Amino acid sequence: MVQFMSMAPLGRCCTFLTGGRAARLAFAYNTGELTEAANGGALVLGRGSNVLIGDCGYEGDVVVNRASSREYRDGICFCDSGMLISVLSREYADRGLCGLEWAFGLPGTVGGAVVGNAGAFGGCMADAVIAVHVLRNGKIIRLTAEECGFSYRHSSVVGTVIRAELKADRVGDVGKLRTACEDNLRLRRLKQPLGASAGCVFKASDGIPAAKLIEDAGLKGFTAGGAEISQKHANFIVNRGGAASADILYIINTVQAVVYDKFGVKLEREIKYYGDFY
Repeated sequence: MVQFMSMAPLGRCCTFLTGGRAARLAFAYNTGELTEAANGGALVLGRGSNVLIGDCGYEGDVVVNRASSREYRDGICFCDSGMLISVLSREYADRGLCGLEWAFGLPGTVGGAVVGNAGAFGGCMADAVIAVHVLRNGKIIRLTAEECGFSYRHSSVVGTVIRAELKADRVGDVGKLRTACEDNLRLRRLKQPLGASAGCVFKASDGIPAAKLIEDAGLKGFTAGGAEISQKHANFIVNRGGAASADILYIINTVQAVVYDKFGVKLEREIKYYGDFY
C-alpha cells in the first residue's frame, strides 16, 4: 500500500527546485503502487524535469514515480515508466543495443519521455516505442506507437503511463555506442547551462529554434528574482538560487509577450504547470 506524507514540500521533486507543498505526497517504487496512487486521483510526477509547481502548492495527492524494473525479451525492453531515460540509454549501450544514445544525459523518466516525445540529436522517443501501457479510467490499456499520436515534442497519450515496450533488437558495437553516449553528454554540457532548470522551456516554431527568437528579442540574461534566462542557452531558465515559481512564471510570460510583439510568433511551452500560483 502506498504511504502518503501530509503537507510535504514539492520543491525537491522537480528540477527547478521551486514550488509549494502537496496536501499529501507518496513515492511509488513499483507499478502496483503507481497504479494504486494514480487510480486514487494522485498527480503523477517522474523526476519533475518538465514541470513548474506553483508556490502555493498542490491541493491534492501527488505520487513520485520511482518504478524502474525492466526486462529484455525477444528484442523488446519491457520497462517501468519511472526508469530514468538516461540510465536506460547507458544500459542499452552496455548491452550493445542501438536507439537511445540521444537520451544520455536527459534528466527525465521513460514515462515522461513518452508523453512529451522527448528527443535530441536527431532521435526521439517515437523511434523507440513499440507500445505503452496506460492507466485510463481505472483500466490499463495497451497503445501501439501509432495510437500514441507522436509528433514533435508531443503525444496524444492520455492517462498515466505505467510501462513501455521499447525496441531492443538493433545491435551495435558496445564501444562505439558508449562513445556516442559520452559525446552527446559532452555536447549537452557544452551548450546547456548547469544548475536547476527544466530543460528547454519552449518548442521551436516553424523550424525556428525558440532560443534564437528569445535571443533576437534581447532577452538573454533577463532576470526576475532568483531566476534568469541562461546566458549560455536562451531557451533555458535557471534558478540561480532562491528563485520562486512566480519568478519563473513571470519570465515565461514576458518571453511569450515580447517574442509575439517583436516577431508575431506565439511560443508554445514544453513545460507543464501544476498547483496554485496565486
